[in-house]
Amino acid sequence: MLTQLLRGSLEETGQTEEEFAPQLSLLGRFGQPIEIAQASLWLASDQSSYVTGTTIHADAGYTSR
Repeated sequence: MLTQLLRGSLEETGQTEEEFAPQLSLLGRFGQPIEIAQASLWLASDQSSYVTGTTIHADAGYTSR
């Protein structure tokens, strides 16, 4: 997820988002905080009422590698 901490780390190592994101994300970009919030809100809503005993990975495929 693209946070201030990640931005600082990229600056320190001299890498850009475009260079580093594909190493972590099958989508080739960093996630935005709102995308994590949307997944959390969905889980807390009635729309997910039939979902039990599973893990939702909001990580752009990182755990699928």
